[in-house]
Amino acid sequence: MKTEHLYALLEARRAELGLSQAEVGLRAVGQNNSGVLQGLRRGSSPSAEKLEALCQALGLEFYVGPPRSLAKAYDTPTSLDDEDFVKVRRYDVKLSAGPGLNGDNSAPLAPVAFRAAWMTSAGLIAEKCCVLGVQGDSMRPTLSDGDLVLVDERQITLRDRSVYAFVDVTGDARIKRLERLDDQLLIRSDNPDHAIEIRKPSEANLIRLIGKVVWSGHSWR
Repeated sequence: MKTEHLYALLEARRAELGLSQAEVGLRAVGQNNSGVLQGLRRGSSPSAEKLEALCQALGLEFYVGPPRSLAKAYDTPTSLDDEDFVKVRRYDVKLSAGPGLNGDNSAPLAPVAFRAAWMTSAGLIAEKCCVLGVQGDSMRPTLSDGDLVLVDERQITLRDRSVYAFVDVTGDARIKRLERLDDQLLIRSDNPDHAIEIRKPSEANLIRLIGKVVWSGHSWR
């Protein structure tokens, strides 16, 4: 199997499990970063030991022997029209994990493919989701600058301390943990260097939730 096909296979399984690339690296070789999988993306051939560790981390069988078919659930797609995959809209919106960015640059980009089985198991509907980018460091270590997030646009009823994409009172597109406190809204960052923001009732009612973040993909640089 070519390295790019191996990477696509492992990436599809990672997305299906809802793991970040860093989490896979931690499970496989004890390295809490994306380097293990990203080496494959760049064309590096893994050792048998590393490949076996990756398979174990992702719940896949590491097999050497006569040729046999891989389980259909983990086949590499031949195209984005493969029936095993669904397309999710992606927009050129950078959700600020900081003070805020204007959300006017909402041009559509190429859609992102997700496994249909994973979407179904997660209770997600492709047409009701969108993929957006993250900019800034206030949501680290959960989200990093350059990450992609999958947003379920149906989930606009606030659940305390969940991560949401939203449009702030200033019109900025942001991504934060949100929490109700009486009639006020707390805007929390995962990075402790960033202070909690408070929106009074008159302001909280003007905030528009885009949706709840249900998946993230880390950008390794």
